[in-house]
Amino acid sequence: MIQLIRSESLKYKSTYIYTLGLLGMISPVILIAIGTLMVRDDLITQGLYSWHSFTGRVMELFTFLIGPLITSFIAISAVFHEYQSHTMGNILSTPYSRSKIISGKLVYIALFVIGLYAAVALTNTICAILLGFPITLSEVIDYNSDFLLAGVATLVIIPLAMLLTLIFRSFIPAMVISIAGIIPNLTVFHWDKCYLSPWAAPEVLVLSIAGNLKINIIYPTISLTIYSALFLIALLLYFRYSDQY
Repeated sequence: MIQLIRSESLKYKSTYIYTLGLLGMISPVILIAIGTLMVRDDLITQGLYSWHSFTGRVMELFTFLIGPLITSFIAISAVFHEYQSHTMGNILSTPYSRSKIISGKLVYIALFVIGLYAAVALTNTICAILLGFPITLSEVIDYNSDFLLAGVATLVIIPLAMLLTLIFRSFIPAMVISIAGIIPNLTVFHWDKCYLSPWAAPEVLVLSIAGNLKINIIYPTISLTIYSALFLIALLLYFRYSDQY
């Protein structure tokens, strides 16, 4: 498995996936920081110029939109790359079983996504320092933990995005379906059963734990567990038994 993960890392090292993924994740934080600085005086007057308020805006943007969008993009691109570069047949001819091959790709993408969320947490902290917010160690731990939790919860959509790409063998249909699933996240505060959506369940879990959404965390937790199992099983079975040549 380690060798497969290392192979995946080397395979995409020279592609746009790394660069676009990183820029797509950290640039919104920087833009929010610039916007915060521009209206600094107004926020101070309103009592909203604080790291808590800044992080709340960043967190909502990432759980609602940016996080699921970039995660889907990375998962879809990583699979579609095999079709685009005509290497799917090559990886299937290796001594590794199909289950190990797709599991290696899945684990690599998951680690990459968590790494991107860690980069977001670091960027958020750096921006807070540059903006002059008072920072405590407990806030650093709490806010960074929230970002990492969001990253872990968002992993649920990776096997789904990979499965869609394998089925259509194309980037566009898989991405369109992902975007269609993500857009309703913007109405999360107006839908009391929003945790039933695999794209919305991660944000519901994070926001409920953070105290921004009054929903029992057991509901999104159960939803995430069920979807994770279903999508993973479906991905493994489809890749194992479908004709990918």
